[in-house]
Amino acid sequence: MQNSMIQRSAARLAPPNIGRGWFIALGLLLVVIGAASLLFPFLAAWSLEFAVGVSLIAGGVLTLIHAVRVRGWRGTALQGLLGVLYIVGGLIFLTNPFAGLLALTVMFGAFFAADGVARILLAFRIRPQRAWWLFLVTGLIALALGILVLLGLPSGWSVAFLDIFVGINLIFTGASFACCTGNDSREATSGSPAV
Repeated sequence: MQNSMIQRSAARLAPPNIGRGWFIALGLLLVVIGAASLLFPFLAAWSLEFAVGVSLIAGGVLTLIHAVRVRGWRGTALQGLLGVLYIVGGLIFLTNPFAGLLALTVMFGAFFAADGVARILLAFRIRPQRAWWLFLVTGLIALALGILVLLGLPSGWSVAFLDIFVGINLIFTGASFACCTGNDSREATSGSPAV
């Protein structure tokens, strides 16, 4: 009786089983998408630009519809202006691929830098876990790629290599998740929760 109560109490205190399979699945999916980006860089760039352009146009149309429906609202004029801005931005992405690619390059440079910083912080947050150092390494790589993309804008090389950077970043991120167990490494080796 007492032994079963102790086992139930220990089961309640043990950390939940996060499910290693989800980490592996996410990791493998990211590696496949990253490899596809490396193999088909122009297709990846075009599809990304197309998705952004269509999304901006759809958002602009919905914003304009909402502005018309709430005519008495004080922000109607500005909301209508935003709707037009979204539509114009979407049309620029669809009709002028270079301008859209340049805008995406700036966005991805900033994203890579922010992603790198976030992954570095994540690495230190999960530090006792088995693959924490992979998050640190991939965070440093992403931060370096972001800085390189932003510094390379004046010469134009960062626009040309954007898809290569995206592919590399996705492959390394996928490898990090595939190697992560989701559990504290001390817990995995000793069988008891880490304190």
